[in-house]
Amino acid sequence: MALPSPRNRWRYGLTALACLPPASLTLEKALALVDKGAVPTDKRNHNAKTLADGWDITLWHRLPVGPKAFAGVAVWRYDRKDQHDFRWREDVLVLGFHVGIDDTPATDPGARDAWTRFLLELGDIVRPDFLAIDLYDEFMERKGKDLTREVFAINVYGPSMVASIDAEKLRALPARIEDRQWGAVVVRATDELSIAKDPESRDLIVKALWPA
Repeated sequence: MALPSPRNRWRYGLTALACLPPASLTLEKALALVDKGAVPTDKRNHNAKTLADGWDITLWHRLPVGPKAFAGVAVWRYDRKDQHDFRWREDVLVLGFHVGIDDTPATDPGARDAWTRFLLELGDIVRPDFLAIDLYDEFMERKGKDLTREVFAINVYGPSMVASIDAEKLRALPARIEDRQWGAVVVRATDELSIAKDPESRDLIVKALWPA
C-alpha cells in the first residue's frame, strides 16, 4: 500500500530528530548549520543566533536530483511550551530537522536518498548523542518516551552512546552498519522509508540492544 501524502509541508514528511545536551548547541554549531543551507549572507548571523538562543530557523538546500527549486529544512527546537515536546528529561534538547518538500521523499527514491545524506551531514555538524531519521508520524507515536531506546529507520549513535552500549554489540546488530568520521555509528534498520513498514527489523534490533 502506498504511503499517504504528508499532511503538512514541514511536519509530516521525512524528519531527523537529534538528541543532545542543551549546552552543546553552541553558536558555532548553529553558524555551521546555517552555512550548510543556501541562505543569504546577511541572514547568516541572525539565523544562527536565533537557533542558539532558542528559536527556530529554516535551511534552504538544493538537491542534486529531483526538483531543481530550492527546498527547505525547518529546524525546530523542541524545548518550548508552544512546541510538541519530545524531551523525556529536562537536560535533553531535541532538534527536529523537517524536510519541506510535500511528498518527494516518499515518492522519489533518488531525492529521498539525497535528503537522507543531507540530514546525516547536519548530524555531523551537531554531533548529538543520538539521531534518528524516519517519518514525523513515527516519532509522534513515541512522544514523551526516551528516543535513544527506540529504533527508527536510521539510527545514529554518538560516541558516548557507542561507549555505553558497546561498539561490538552495535556492529553485530542485524542491520547495515556505517561509521561517521566523528566517531558515531549509523544503524540502518531498514531500506524502507519508515520503520513502521518493517516492524520485524525493529523488533530484532530492540531485543539485541535491550533484552528484557
